[in-house]
Amino acid sequence: MSSLRPLARATLCLALVVAGDDRARAAGPDPKALEGLATAWAKARPKTKFDAWDAKARSDLVDRAKALGPIAEGALDATRDVFWKALRKEWRSFPKGEGKLATPYGEATWIQSGSGGRKSGLVLGLHGGGEGAGSASEAAGKWMLPDCLGIYPQGVKLVHDTWNTVHGERFILTLLELAKVREEIDPDRVYSMGFSMGGTGSWFMAGRHADLLAGAAPCAGVLMAGPKSQVMSKDEVKTLQHGFVPNVRNLAMYWFIGLADDHCMPGTYLYAWDRLSELKQADPGGYANLVFSTTPGLGHAFPPGEPSRLLKWMAPKRRTALPEKIVWEMAETVFPEPEDDVDRRVGRLPKLDFYWLHCDRPVDRALLTATRKGNEFDVDPGTVDLRDLSLWLKASMIDPASDVVVRVVGKEVFRGKPVPDVATVLESLDARCDRTLTFDRRIRLSKD
Repeated sequence: MSSLRPLARATLCLALVVAGDDRARAAGPDPKALEGLATAWAKARPKTKFDAWDAKARSDLVDRAKALGPIAEGALDATRDVFWKALRKEWRSFPKGEGKLATPYGEATWIQSGSGGRKSGLVLGLHGGGEGAGSASEAAGKWMLPDCLGIYPQGVKLVHDTWNTVHGERFILTLLELAKVREEIDPDRVYSMGFSMGGTGSWFMAGRHADLLAGAAPCAGVLMAGPKSQVMSKDEVKTLQHGFVPNVRNLAMYWFIGLADDHCMPGTYLYAWDRLSELKQADPGGYANLVFSTTPGLGHAFPPGEPSRLLKWMAPKRRTALPEKIVWEMAETVFPEPEDDVDRRVGRLPKLDFYWLHCDRPVDRALLTATRKGNEFDVDPGTVDLRDLSLWLKASMIDPASDVVVRVVGKEVFRGKPVPDVATVLESLDARCDRTLTFDRRIRLSKD
């Protein structure tokens, strides 16, 4: 090599390094090391959304994953399944009692019907009620779909709009992860449904967690609004709960309200429908799978033929897991909530992931949009710091043989071929316990 000219020598060295990287990627991580990491992660990962990760333990696991390096092209599913197998083994006997769970608010219970399995969907049926009232059995008798496991939680604390509270949200998401891991349901067939307070909760799930759902039926409820949520006309709504309505762009929804409903007054639903209609008009292809109806003279009751028509419409719906366009309005700290803070034992759960986007530090009220077409991605971060944003990717979204190009408000910030690696598989699976929304490559929009 000493007889080569400097440029040729440098080129040859670079080629040898690249070839070495390619060979390492083709070989993949050591299987025993990967299994050891998966077992350690499964044991350390919190089993409920009421519990938080130990920050140092998680950081150490991510460092171990990074040390294992790249994986071969096409090895995403096999790598994910190593972690998945370890997680299912760890959760096999969780929770210890059937249909009950310990929380900081006391014992949480639910009704479960049907069976799971990879061909089974999941119905999360939320009961109605209010202060001191509400029973899971009411929802269990109404919300059922063919080939779906049904889970019907009992409100941990029966307060007004209990499903919008921090304990309501954390309980529902715990049950969803339990169904995905222990029952191994199809994550692309998850439906949130409810009437009255259950409808309010289903709108909450639809808006805040649209990425986790195939469909939502938020029937005869309200949205949190100012100066109050219970209003008969849309003209009385001055401010609407933010971080919800724009986010249902890619979700299937079917809901209704009686115009004479004096229990869950129709004003906020009418106001929200006007906003959705405006969004649809301004966004061709978006907000296309929404069905909303009103019934004159109807009080707090199901319209004739419901919920049979709703259930028939919803049954074939599947999640759009990797949409070509994402609209994400964030809601982290300041949005109308139905609860007081007297008995708050946990905080609001941060929402860090939405479809194929990740944000380390969400900004309340920020409106973020992102589109993908082939290998080209365009992002408008709104008021979010670019250093906090990442794109989750996998081969089914792109042509791995060609460069991926990312632009932020028209300015190119990345061009290259992101390398699949163990750390991305671990972190994306950890985020949602979702086999579909597990990725093997990550692009950080700013390295500053």
